[in-house]
Amino acid sequence: MALYLTESEVNKIIDIKIAIDSVEESFRMMANGEAVNKPRERLPLGSTSMNYMSAGIDSKNITGLKVYVPNSKGTKFYVHIMNAESGEIISIIEANTLGQFRTGAASGVASKFLANRNSSKVLLVGTGFQSFTQALSIDSIFDLEEIYIYSRSERNRRNFIDLHQSKFKSKLTQVQNIFDPDDVDIINIITNSKTPVIDEKIVNKGTHINAAGSNHSLRRELDTKTILKANNIFVDDLDQAKKECGDLIYPESLGLIQWRNIINFSDIFRFPKKYSRQTDDITIFESQGLAIWDLVLANKLYTLAKENNLGTSIDV
Repeated sequence: MALYLTESEVNKIIDIKIAIDSVEESFRMMANGEAVNKPRERLPLGSTSMNYMSAGIDSKNITGLKVYVPNSKGTKFYVHIMNAESGEIISIIEANTLGQFRTGAASGVASKFLANRNSSKVLLVGTGFQSFTQALSIDSIFDLEEIYIYSRSERNRRNFIDLHQSKFKSKLTQVQNIFDPDDVDIINIITNSKTPVIDEKIVNKGTHINAAGSNHSLRRELDTKTILKANNIFVDDLDQAKKECGDLIYPESLGLIQWRNIINFSDIFRFPKKYSRQTDDITIFESQGLAIWDLVLANKLYTLAKENNLGTSIDV
């Protein structure tokens, strides 16, 4: 029997701390060779595609698969957890909220290790479904003064603040353009833009950038000058970045950067002294999204669901 969890059940047990812990644990497992991650594949299907990604954890004897078909009317995500020896399905989890939290948590984890510890001001670019947990994860890790909220629509900016301010320690303030805030420590962008949104002119010494929306080779959120300005560029997984990270694929194709100089974020845990930041360093974390994040978080939710008598047992 497998345990099936709905979105409403996931929402009862998930929080940003569990997600942050899961993503950090994922990277540590990758650094220690305890986990394997398979980059996303996109199977073309007419006007859409079936997207799937997988991972496995030796120490827990589990493997997992995330699968979804993009749909303009509302994409449904599912994570399957399987026993790595028997192949039996342990759980099937509706994963829209799971994905939102693990994606946001990744930016929080990256900021924890790459941004200056006294960071107090954040610029959040984008106010869509994924943006809330992006800001929430950073707010939970740092003692922030203010998070500046930018999107092209004033209505979207206001709605974001009205809906979420009560969940934050820091003040949310809308800005009319990305050049308005001064002395921003962390820039966090998550959009579906095909052309760069971040201009290098707003990137000062000591800034850390999380770019979380460029998970397709044809999407770009950071201009090339910003990429070239960085002291260190980290990716969640180099193999996946070579397929999906438009921010890096474009300048690499022009010979302006080389993949050998791009760093797997898990190397932070393997070589902490080598990648310790200097105060004035400009750092970038390019986030495409990893199946290992889904699997670790899904497994924690599965355990919590059983403890709280949530979910439906099904024959598979």
